[in-house]
Formats: sequence, C-alpha cells, structure tokens
Amino acid sequence: MPFETGRRLCLLFEAGSVRYAVEATSVVEVSPPDAEGDKLRGVFDLTDLSVVLGGGGEERPGLALLVDVSPTRAVRIRKVVEVADVAQAPFFMLPPGLGERLGRLVRGAFLYQAQLFLELAVEALAEPRAPLEVSPGASPVLPVFPLEAAPERGLIFESQGRLYGLPLPWVLQVVAAAGPFSPLPSEGGPVAGLYAHDQALWPIYSAPGLLGGEARREPLFILADLAGHHVGLCATRVLGVHGSLQRPEGAPGQGGEFLARGIPGPSLFLDFQRMFS
Repeated sequence: MPFETGRRLCLLFEAGSVRYAVEATSVVEVSPPDAEGDKLRGVFDLTDLSVVLGGGGEERPGLALLVDVSPTRAVRIRKVVEVADVAQAPFFMLPPGLGERLGRLVRGAFLYQAQLFLELAVEALAEPRAPLEVSPGASPVLPVFPLEAAPERGLIFESQGRLYGLPLPWVLQVVAAAGPFSPLPSEGGPVAGLYAHDQALWPIYSAPGLLGGEARREPLFILADLAGHHVGLCATRVLGVHGSLQRPEGAPGQGGEFLARGIPGPSLFLDFQRMFS
C-alpha cells in the first residue's frame, strides 16, 4: 500500500547484492571513506552494512554512509542509486520466517521504478554492535518432513538437477522469475529472496536449500499456499501435473519419493504444509 499523500524522500543505494533505502532525514552524510579505508573523517569507524545484515564483506573502497542515530554510526555501502520521493511507492511488510536480524534491521520493502528496495530501520543501527555481528544472519532452517502418502495429483518440477513434487491443491501459479526480486542480505538458509507479486511480498524458498544445500534463484517460481502462508519455490523447469503416483519398489514406507508415468525418476514430495505450520 502507498504512504499518505506527501513527500517522503529516501536515499536509495546498494550494499552487497541488495538494494536498500533509508529516509533522507536520517542521512547525515555520504562521502568516500578516508584514504586508509576504515574510517570517515578520521573519527567514525566504518562497518560494512552487508556484514551487519549477515552477509559478506563489501567491495572496497565503497562509500561511507553516516546515519543520524545515537551514537552516530557510519556504514560502508557499495554505491548510491538516487534520492527519490517514494511516498506513492507500494510498500510491503516483511513476511515471517526470515530471521531475527533481518526483522530488526529492515522495516519492510517497497517498489520503485519496478525494482524492490529493502527499507532500513535506522534506529536499530544504534544498538550495540557486537550483538548485531554475532547473531545468526541467515533465515532459519525449517524442519524437513517427507510426505507420507502419495497425493492424488502433483506438480512435478526440477530444482538444481533433482526432481520434486508439490500436491496440486497447494499450487497457486507458476511464473517466470522476472520482475521485482531482491536476494536476502544474509548468507545461507533456505530462502533465495523476496518477490513482489499480486500486491504481496513472497518469500522464495529453495527445495535444495531446505535440505541443507544452496538456495539459488532459478528461472521459474512456483507460487503456493502452504499452511496459510503465501510462499514461492524455485524451479529450473516444470514437468507438468501427474496422477497415479506410486512409491518406488523397495523404497522406505515414509521416504516421500514417488514415481509418475513418463518421468525418468522418483520425485521428492516434502510435507510443506507441516513444515510451514
């Protein structure tokens, strides 16, 4: 939803691989760092914003962003995009399940010129630095449960070279992974990023990421209703809707893998309803 009519100037910038915004009234200064690269004007220590948010180090030298908190804090960012009036930009609250650090440091996201920006909660940067830097950055790992019985019909898809399935009643839509998307600033975890679609902000999960692998954005997003949560899943390709699913001969009774006619191997069905409940 847009903010009330009126001006709301924000500094739009990039840090790491993510686009951010901060209200212009909270910005004291944006300048190149000192020659040694770790201070601003010899007074303010520079901390990489990407690291504060749970990611890796920023490109050097970057820019120093001095924000109006108490005590005043300087963070290193990659580059400035522009200063813009975003009063009428559609704004989204963050969906649940993205981790405690992100929930404290990001108040939400908005769309501006078809790009998704995460808006910083600047006041959180005034908290003691040590807790920010040692708390887990990645989105929490969910418990994994295989589906115990074959569904009547399922959507079969491939992600990172492995076949997965989703019971058809849970599937809402399959869309191309284009448009307003933002990776998460934190490293690791099962969420590849956030996707603005149909007036909502969808967390895009990776099935391999849920199993402990890397959560990568892929060419397709499968949008689903999982235990009342609107969630997306990454997919390389969709192999269609299939019925008459059978457990492979000799497979364990609750392994979650089922065969479909015309599909070259078993597909893993995870019990997402239980995992997200």
